[in-house]
Amino acid sequence: MLNRYQFRISFVLGLILLTAVGCGTRTTLRGSIVGTIVDSQTGIGVAGASVLTSPSTATVMTDINGNFSIPDVQPGVYTVTSNATDYNSNSVTVTIDSGLTATTQLVLVSMGGSFARNILPIFMVNCSMVGCHDDGTAASGLRLNSYVNVMKGSRYGAVIYPYDAQSSKLVRRIKGIETPRMPKNRPALSTSDQGLIANWINGGARNN
Repeated sequence: MLNRYQFRISFVLGLILLTAVGCGTRTTLRGSIVGTIVDSQTGIGVAGASVLTSPSTATVMTDINGNFSIPDVQPGVYTVTSNATDYNSNSVTVTIDSGLTATTQLVLVSMGGSFARNILPIFMVNCSMVGCHDDGTAASGLRLNSYVNVMKGSRYGAVIYPYDAQSSKLVRRIKGIETPRMPKNRPALSTSDQGLIANWINGGARNN
């Protein structure tokens, strides 16, 4: 049996051991990842892009402004990857510290978009349907009401050079680099629409 002195020594040693173990225990708090997915050409957020991580946490979608949030993430290093229709995927590495939020931005490069879905509606509303570049008027011989006519160009030659938006005469007119600006006597195209057209041309000006 332990005598009173031995019992006291054992009790004190036990307290020291418990204190040491308690001091060595650190509570790990979960963090989060927030960010924005943007278009490389326009800088505008990409809505409906998927965002996932490796190691896997959760897969989320961006909102209308391209923002996303992944909550309840264990501390560590993660690869964040985003994918969106008509865009090349992109990834970035983030580090989550205990209880903190990592903020990031991923830039997606368009694969050109769809002529029928993204480009033709811009031409129809701003150029063809207003009587400038339809079958009836065709200013300078340029009709912007079908893929064939767009690629045919004007009486002065091609207005679109696939894979080279910067040199394409149509883009230079739309941006006001050359005059007269297009659309003529109408408000300039939005930055978003200009970016869509440039992306489509840089992607090869495909008939898709």
